[in-house]
Amino acid sequence: MIANKVQLTKHTDYGLRVLFYLALRSNSRASTEEIATVFRIPRNHLSKVVAKLAGNGIVKSARGKGGGIRLGKAPENICVGDVVRLLEGEEFIVNCHRPLCPILPACRLRQVMLEAQQACFAVFDSYSLLDLTSDRGGELRTLLNVPAAESEARA
Repeated sequence: MIANKVQLTKHTDYGLRVLFYLALRSNSRASTEEIATVFRIPRNHLSKVVAKLAGNGIVKSARGKGGGIRLGKAPENICVGDVVRLLEGEEFIVNCHRPLCPILPACRLRQVMLEAQQACFAVFDSYSLLDLTSDRGGELRTLLNVPAAESEARA
């Protein structure tokens, strides 16, 4: 039986969690340690993910007192597809060259897999971080124990 799933690496999963958390914090800084604790994930691994996000301008980081990380762009300008491509890579779903498949010259499966991969990225491309973190009724903030922004608290 074939599993009905698209599976992202932990690297991508952790990167998306970082972005969710930062989006819910309304532009205030958070530490990598704080995010690692909230999601119960290894801080060392998370640091590598954050470094890649920071190196590509998706998050901004600052060291020292008052440091931490925050979004590098507005949530509506962060395309989920771009984040997945950055962290996952765009390598082909199957590698027909290692080991070299003897039916490669006549195989049509490779084209079908390419179409499936393109369709998957098209779905990711249709969503922004804002689309995924629009916090209906504060449920996401409550689950992650993220305080509402001052402007929201006064409303």
